[in-house]
Amino acid sequence: MSTIYRGIGIGNTSVQAEAFRIAPRKSLPELAKTFPNVESEMVRYQEALAAFVRQLDAKSAQAQEQSVKEILYAQSVMAQDPELAEMVLQNVKEGWSAESAVQLGMQKFTQELLGASDEFGERVADLREIEYRIIQWLQGDVEEHQLPKTGEIIVVAEDLSPMETATFTDVVKGVVTEKGGPTSHTAIICRQLGIAAVVACTDAMKINNGTSLLVNPTLGTVEIDGTLNANEKPWWHQLPTQANPLAKVFANVGSVKDAQKVKSLNAQGVGLLRTEIFFLNTKTSPTLEAQTDIYSEVLAACPAGEIIFRTMDAGSDKPIAFLNFAREANPALGVRGQRLGKSNPKFFTEQLQAIHNAAIKNNRTNDVAVMAPMIATASEAAEFAKTARQIGFKQVGIMVEIPAVISEIANLKGVVDFISVGTNDLSQYLFAADRQSADLAQLLDPWQPALLKSLKEICTNAKEVGIKVGVCGEAASDPLLCVYLMGIGVTTLSSGAGALTSVQEVVSRITKTQAEAAVKVALAARSAQEAKQFVLASLKN
Repeated sequence: MSTIYRGIGIGNTSVQAEAFRIAPRKSLPELAKTFPNVESEMVRYQEALAAFVRQLDAKSAQAQEQSVKEILYAQSVMAQDPELAEMVLQNVKEGWSAESAVQLGMQKFTQELLGASDEFGERVADLREIEYRIIQWLQGDVEEHQLPKTGEIIVVAEDLSPMETATFTDVVKGVVTEKGGPTSHTAIICRQLGIAAVVACTDAMKINNGTSLLVNPTLGTVEIDGTLNANEKPWWHQLPTQANPLAKVFANVGSVKDAQKVKSLNAQGVGLLRTEIFFLNTKTSPTLEAQTDIYSEVLAACPAGEIIFRTMDAGSDKPIAFLNFAREANPALGVRGQRLGKSNPKFFTEQLQAIHNAAIKNNRTNDVAVMAPMIATASEAAEFAKTARQIGFKQVGIMVEIPAVISEIANLKGVVDFISVGTNDLSQYLFAADRQSADLAQLLDPWQPALLKSLKEICTNAKEVGIKVGVCGEAASDPLLCVYLMGIGVTTLSSGAGALTSVQEVVSRITKTQAEAAVKVALAARSAQEAKQFVLASLKN
């Protein structure tokens, strides 16, 4: 009997190839006070930093995906932050070696800038990567994993960094990681590149180099010496096309290039336009005119159909310098998203005005909608909706990502026109599971029964008061899970560009009867794995 490892699957098509095992990272050196010459030690640090930045530039040039290039650029900016250099200098003056000074400085730098949550670029992971790489250069021990130039491989690793995925070529047919989760950098990049992956795969590092592996992302399994059906196609290919799809397929966008890409893929609209992404490295508050120009440019690149702008979802893992964050013990549960509006009312009002101005400029006032993140109460939703409508928006909504607001949906009748479920944060708060923690990745599997039940409750409550429901979290990038979502009444699915075509194909083939049957079997499951298997079996039958 074959050995089978289980984790969280990313993708839809099984692959078979030999394992290319990347050894676990070495431990960072022990902290040590060596009382070095301050000037010479800082020269060592500056030379190591410069070498690391050159390494980032080289990897960025290799990267196939624009999102990887953006992450590597962000790492370069963070690595060269003068505040970090000042912390390192202070530590060296106190007698620490450059290696220790970097570690201590990064600890403080991380605490000051970031929280425990994650959504877009895994900023905490970025900082850890910077720390590790600079220390590598300091010690003259730089790891470079050279992938084969021909053949086919499945990369097996403890986890993968942006620099490592930047070197991926067509030889990489699959990825298996022991750590990570459904919203990790590795998972996001594999979705974008169309690479089959299984993340959070316990004991994956026991797999030997050269072992034949069968990776089945649909079931989340990695089988030793498994046999691939050469004629296997995605499960939905057996289903005929339907005349009236149950949902529209929108896309998630964070840049002009994102907008252009999803337009070329025939997205029916944009279900999540992340406005905070434009300001991650902005030190001063942008003017109304500057914001208008930014939003107008991205809106001009968007596809036809509804375009939903999410107002600034800053805080926690996305520190925006000009919003003047207070130091918080637990930023993931602190003042983030719409809550920042109370301390920065001018910016948040101007942001709504700038989005509306951009809509007017592009002659798309009927298409453009706005929604607020981190809404916990009906009164918060009403306050946001009132301001948005006064500015001129015809369609106003909120994100449902805090469990408390689920029971408040009945009180949103006449207040908002739609809700959009952010499954990533909803999972984090529902399970009290930090999205940065690889140890808790299984709790963040979007197939968890408690999350499936919460999603159904959201749709039931919204239907009773005539509010439309969309999903824009990673759940909407899973074609199989989209069947369940349509079955409970979700009418817009907003996925990442990498999953857009697959989701479009599935939506075009699923009947109401099939979707409702999927809901019935999924709700009978006692685990995420069971729920996924039950739904797949119901569709195949």
